[in-house]
Amino acid sequence: MNLRFLFYVLLLVSFSSFFLCKTTTNSENANSTSAVVPVGDILPPPGGEGELIINERGETVPNSTTELPFFQKKSEMQNELFRVYLASDSYQVRQIRSTDKVLRKPDPGGDELAKEELKKFDLISFVDDGYVSVGLNTNTGKLESIAFDRRVPRINDIAKIIQNDASRWNYEHLSKDGLPVVTRFLITYQIRLFASKSRDEIKQMLQKKK
Repeated sequence: MNLRFLFYVLLLVSFSSFFLCKTTTNSENANSTSAVVPVGDILPPPGGEGELIINERGETVPNSTTELPFFQKKSEMQNELFRVYLASDSYQVRQIRSTDKVLRKPDPGGDELAKEELKKFDLISFVDDGYVSVGLNTNTGKLESIAFDRRVPRINDIAKIIQNDASRWNYEHLSKDGLPVVTRFLITYQIRLFASKSRDEIKQMLQKKK
């Protein structure tokens, strides 16, 4: 964990503390007037009509109001195939397109390692996202290129975790000859950090690093 990350965290903690009272008031007002959303209502597939949704275990799941908002929303990018929610206590995947052409092979061990890797950054409550562009070899179907697209996570250490995570995925290609039909696509990540340190504790960590 480098100094730049700790400085960034300290800045966020200070900013959050400054606006805490106002944010709490606004949230209470919003909650008092918000409509109750029925639990379990089925929603249109985010990838478009007729598209199946596959989770990290290779199971078909519906899009519904019980899903994370990140998974529920309609996809505006035609090359977005996967969505990943990553936190120290959760690793969830939703494949939203092309499930008849390519599938991510389940890797529960790798999913657990990604959660463990993120756990050391649980200093503040923070949500970020990033888009990873993946290119597969047209003959072998193996990973050939990987890069960020459109949006890079604001914390460099988190960006590295995302890139490493996408790099370890393996795929099953469903064409008759076994050759990949889909070779370029986007993985959208949402990262969630949890608060585990106070402002003073983060300051002490900075002083020790120096």
